[in-house]
Amino acid sequence: MSKMIIRLARLLLLVFVISLVSCQATKITKTTSNSTEVTSSDQNGSTKEQAVVVKSIDAEYQWIKKNYPGARVISQALIHSGKKSYDLLTFTTSTGETKQAYFDITSFFGKF
Repeated sequence: MSKMIIRLARLLLLVFVISLVSCQATKITKTTSNSTEVTSSDQNGSTKEQAVVVKSIDAEYQWIKKNYPGARVISQALIHSGKKSYDLLTFTTSTGETKQAYFDITSFFGKF
């Protein structure tokens, strides 16, 4: 019972943090030296089926920064589909175009 409560508390904390991140536009400036955090770079993120497989939330921002320099994240949504979990990031490119990218976060979502 206590393990379930701890898991629920962790999940609620994660949802709270994600909602805080999505509440304001953020210029993408995060960088990481670990390029292996994106495990499926051949995917373009346009759909759940084409979701970019990542090992961390930071890797999502790294991917957007690499593929859309100067972009600003507008929102972040958590989506569950079957046994998979996705982040859907909506962002504005440096030219003002609004785009979305799906990231497969199944490998780490809910695991602390």
